[in-house]
Amino acid sequence: MADVRPFRGLRYDPARAGDLGRLIAPPFDVISPAQQRALHDASPYNAVHLEANLAPGAARYSTAATLLREWLGSGVLHTEREPAFYLYEQSFRRGGRGYRRRAVFARVRLEPFERGIVRPHEYTLSGPKEDRLQLLRATRTNISPVFCLYRSDAANPLARLALAEGAPGCVHAVDSAGDQHALAPVLDPEAQQRIAAYLRPRTLYIADGHHRYETALRYRDERHAQAPSWTGDEPENFVLMGLTAADDAGLLILPIHRLVQRPADEAALGRIRQYFSLQEIEGDAGAPETLRAALAAQQAAPDVAFVAAGLQTNRLTLLTLRDRAAVETLMPAERSPAWKGLDVSALQYGVLEAGLGIDLDAIAAGGIVEFTEDAEEAVAAVRTGRVPLALLVRPTRAEDIFAVADAGDRMPQKSTYFYPKLGTGLVFRSLDSDAN
Repeated sequence: MADVRPFRGLRYDPARAGDLGRLIAPPFDVISPAQQRALHDASPYNAVHLEANLAPGAARYSTAATLLREWLGSGVLHTEREPAFYLYEQSFRRGGRGYRRRAVFARVRLEPFERGIVRPHEYTLSGPKEDRLQLLRATRTNISPVFCLYRSDAANPLARLALAEGAPGCVHAVDSAGDQHALAPVLDPEAQQRIAAYLRPRTLYIADGHHRYETALRYRDERHAQAPSWTGDEPENFVLMGLTAADDAGLLILPIHRLVQRPADEAALGRIRQYFSLQEIEGDAGAPETLRAALAAQQAAPDVAFVAAGLQTNRLTLLTLRDRAAVETLMPAERSPAWKGLDVSALQYGVLEAGLGIDLDAIAAGGIVEFTEDAEEAVAAVRTGRVPLALLVRPTRAEDIFAVADAGDRMPQKSTYFYPKLGTGLVFRSLDSDAN
C-alpha cells in the first residue's frame, strides 16, 4: 500500500526572494550548460544554486548546503507551519496546442522495487546517483521531486479539488520558457485524508526521477545502519513526489526520434524489408503538410510504424511492421512480451540492428545515433545533410509503461520524454523540518 502523506514544505518568500518565475528551474538532468548559466544569472536565489550550481567538483555540494542555511536564516526560504499536500498545475503549449497538467506534491514512503508499490520503468546510471547522494547528504533536502504516475478513476478526489486564485499560500509563476506554474497548499484535514486514502491502494510508476528515488533509498539505508534505534517513520523513510493521474488531459509523453549517421543502402533496405513494408508518402519531405500527413498515417497504423526521412530522395517513407514474430526472434529472449511489443524495441532490432548494423553498444559509444523530440528538426537534419537518415517514432503511451513495469521489466533507453518536467523550487522538502 502506498503511504502518501502531507508535509511541511520549504518555500520561497517572494517578498525577499523576488519573482518566483526567476527562482524555479528544471531538474538537474535536463539542464544544459547554457541553461545552467542563464538560471544562475537569473537570480542569486534561483533553485539551480541548490540543484546544480557552478562550484567545481565536490564544492558544489557544500555550496548548496551553505546557501540553503543562509536562505533559511535570512527568510528567503521558510518552513510552512502546517503539513500540507500541494496542488500543482502547469499550463504550457506544444505543437500549437495548449495543455494543463495537474499534480500533487506529497511525501511518499520509500519502498524497494521488489515490493511492487513503487515501480520503475527505466534503468539508472551510477554517476548521477552518486551526484544526487552527495547533494542529499550535504543538504538533507529533497530539492527536486520524483515524478510518478498512477491509475485513476472517476472517484479521484484530486480531480475535484480547485486551485483557488488568491487563496492563502497560492502562488503563480511564469518561467523562462513561458510555461505557467501555480501551486496551492491543501490544508483541510478531511481533504488530506481523502487524498491519502485514495492513493493508498494505487501502484506508483516512476515517470522521471529514477536516480533521485534510488538515491533516497540508499540514503535511507545508510542512515538506518547508523541509527541506534529506528521506528520506520524517520524523515529518511520518505521522499518528495509529484503525483499525476495517468488519464490527466495534460499528460504529454513526447516521442524520441533517432538521427542516424549511417545511410541505408540497397542491402540495408533489403534487410529492413524482411520485417517492414515501405510506403512512399506523397509530397515534398520538407513541406509541413507532408510531415503532418506522414505522422497521421503512422499514428493510424494498426501495428508498429515509423516515418523515415532519407530512405528516398526528398520523400518521407512509412515503415509498417509486417512480421512481428520474426522481429521478436531478434530480441533478447528474457524480455517480457510487453517489452517486445514496444515500438522502440522493434526499431532497435528490426531497423537499426538488422538493417543498419547498429547495436546498443554502438549507440552507447556515441557519435552514430542522436536523439530529438522534434519531428521537424529530425527531417530538417536530413534535408540539410547533417545526417543521412532520421527515424520518427510514435509517442510511448502510459499504459505501455505500466505494462512493462508490471512485468518487472524496464523500458529501452530513450523511450520516453515527459514534457514539461516538474518545476524545481516551487516547494522543497527538508528532512530536518519534516513532520511525522
